[in-house]
Amino acid sequence: MALMLSGRAWPLLIRRGGGTDHRMTTRGYTIIELIIVVVVFGVLLSIAFVRLGPALEHARVQRAATVLATDLQYAQMLAVRQREPVAVVVSESLKGYVIRERDTATVHRQRFLGDGSEFRLDEFTATAPFVEMFPNGVATATTTFTLGLAGYQRQVRITRAGQVRVIRGP
Repeated sequence: MALMLSGRAWPLLIRRGGGTDHRMTTRGYTIIELIIVVVVFGVLLSIAFVRLGPALEHARVQRAATVLATDLQYAQMLAVRQREPVAVVVSESLKGYVIRERDTATVHRQRFLGDGSEFRLDEFTATAPFVEMFPNGVATATTTFTLGLAGYQRQVRITRAGQVRVIRGP
């Protein structure tokens, strides 16, 4: 037995006494089922966030180290192209550095790696306050830059011969 409404047949419940129950059957989820799904989803998201947090910090340090290595190679290229020494001046307090011409102090690139930047590093140190790149490709001294965030570190080393490498932290 079915009830016809708006061109659709709705089943009717038949009582044992022979009468019919005119309530339509309902389909869907109860509010309790929806709350359970939301709670389970929230727990899974919080677990994923706790596990991915350190990986995101490590990626940020690695990306900053790669940018620094690329900028050091850029400074070498500038020195060769302009046939004049180029200086990389480090500011540990600002967590940044400036690439400039040694004699005229013309700034070619300025980069900050601290809180106000996309990297948000809490550590940036160098073994020397500045490094000069000469047109023949050599640097004044081997210098190691240490970049870190929440205990995770990477180092970028430029040798006197001009080789730039990203290495693991100490």
